[in-house]
Amino acid sequence: MSDPLDEIRRAAFELRQTDPQEAVRVLRRAAAAGGDAEVLARGALGEIYLEEFADLDGAEHEFREVLRLAPGLSAAELGLARVLREQGDVKEADAGLERALLGIARDVQGFRESAEELPPGAEEVVLTLLEVANELGDLRSAHGSDNAVKVPLDESLLVWAESERLLDATEDADDWVRFYSLWTQLRLLTGRGEEAIAAIASAHLPEADRAGLLAEVRAELGLPVLVTLGKP
Repeated sequence: MSDPLDEIRRAAFELRQTDPQEAVRVLRRAAAAGGDAEVLARGALGEIYLEEFADLDGAEHEFREVLRLAPGLSAAELGLARVLREQGDVKEADAGLERALLGIARDVQGFRESAEELPPGAEEVVLTLLEVANELGDLRSAHGSDNAVKVPLDESLLVWAESERLLDATEDADDWVRFYSLWTQLRLLTGRGEEAIAAIASAHLPEADRAGLLAEVRAELGLPVLVTLGKP
């Protein structure tokens, strides 16, 4: 007999790409088992309804069921907030994104405080933290006042991830580009353009990526883009 968790992972990450309807059937069977399997299966169903079918009602139902079964689960808070944003419920989407952000931040804080080896995927949690911070910043920028956007993120968590070279674990240089691009965008959203420019200078990036990111930031701020001529 196959492991229900393996079936859920297969449906959530592989089958949804080739046959999302079959993925739904697999996840429905898994959810019927109850317990942790139901939580995972319903969370995956919510993502499929949202991302593959654009079924906002179906996605909302699944994420709310997950939160009924596992109150405060960050992934479900995030999924529901994204649905609510699509439905135009800005106030509840904002509140949900903030809950998700704070929950993910607690996870990263746990990594930082733990004396044990970091769990697999810790680097992806940090990237998700930055993505959610930017989503919240984008929402507040689009629907807020003219004042600087505020996002409740303890950025010392990002400093820790950077100093620990956390993203080296992925063996994918593009993850560092993603990390610094997201952090840069967060600084811009929260009105810290000069800080963003200064931080890029010490970023753990190849020179070409650093120069490209700096050019993007200066252009967004309306500053002249500096051109460095190579040696003949």
